[in-house]
Amino acid sequence: MQKTHFNKLQIIMLMATLVILGVSAIDIYIASLPQMVREFNTLPDTVNLTISAYTLGIAIGVLFIGELSNRFGRRKIILSGIICFSLSSFFIALCSSIYCIVLLRLIQALGCSSFIIIPRMIIRDTMNEKEQINANGTLLLGMIISPAIAPVIGAYINQYLGWRYCFVFSSVIGIIMTCIVYKCLPETNLSQLKKLASIKQYFTIYQQLFSNTSFIALTVIYATTVGAYFAFLGISSYLYIDFWHLSPINFSYVYVLLAAAYFAGNYVMRALNKNGLSPARIIGIGVYSAFIGIVIIACANLLGGICLIIMVTLGVIFMRSANAIIIPPTQIRVMSNFAPHSAQALGLNMCIGFMCNSLATYGVTLLKFAPLANLMIISIIPILISALFYIRFNKVL
Repeated sequence: MQKTHFNKLQIIMLMATLVILGVSAIDIYIASLPQMVREFNTLPDTVNLTISAYTLGIAIGVLFIGELSNRFGRRKIILSGIICFSLSSFFIALCSSIYCIVLLRLIQALGCSSFIIIPRMIIRDTMNEKEQINANGTLLLGMIISPAIAPVIGAYINQYLGWRYCFVFSSVIGIIMTCIVYKCLPETNLSQLKKLASIKQYFTIYQQLFSNTSFIALTVIYATTVGAYFAFLGISSYLYIDFWHLSPINFSYVYVLLAAAYFAGNYVMRALNKNGLSPARIIGIGVYSAFIGIVIIACANLLGGICLIIMVTLGVIFMRSANAIIIPPTQIRVMSNFAPHSAQALGLNMCIGFMCNSLATYGVTLLKFAPLANLMIISIIPILISALFYIRFNKVL
């Protein structure tokens, strides 16, 4: 069967919806973090482990989930992942221990990893490279829609029902998506492996990837720029609600602005791709946008009051738009440059990225400075690293 026989639009819409579901598990309860600190009588860094565990679980899952879909089929693995995600979400709502929640968030993320990485592989199965870049841009619209609506929905759920119902909501949506995917998603992997490779072979592939300058540069740029944004995600509720005294609902609207920023960055990325700019140049524009963002955040320290809040938010807007510009071309280049082992290459790339996200969300509350100082430290360092890597290695991207 040829790629043209697939309903590409239906596939893109299904995959984008799954990305929304996975990303919403981070965003939906973000305004509830300070309340969870008080309810469990613990510290912010402990509660932030619920975010770090989720991103760590995805980091682990993406290492092997793509290869499992090569062996058993995309459809079976993605359905299993949605069911795992939905059940874990339900049990989180019942937990009375923060550490039990952390463990279940890890399991929830292992399920989520299937619809973080497999949609990109389904797109690769069914489309050519130029279609893939545009389709991945559309797929990542899920990362626009979710941060725009999930925190707002979660803030209202928290106010009227409590934060636990945020996870009940995720569980219900997951069950609905299980039914839709079961009915509508075809199997796109028409050349499944007869058996999985040995562990030694995987280590050999990973060793080859780690010795490749292009892979290292693409991965470092992707991981550091997204990790810097996750530092904001980890500290934002404490900064805006506890430190600047915004209400949880008003705070949630900050993420609407960040979703608009992601949409703008996504539009810029698609326009640049349409006009024939190389992936390396597109990535460079994203890196410089992120650098502008941290400069704005650094300058915000000279201000006070509402001007301080506006400037910090503006800096993060630049960082978020940079994510939308950088992510699609880096991931497409990773898969294209290492086509025989694209599943392992993308899995390792995303694994490192989500590990950086996990460290950023935990580290930003672990530091004992004021929240804004923590944000500056944990975001400026990775953005500087991404800029240095782009300047040094842009010719091999």
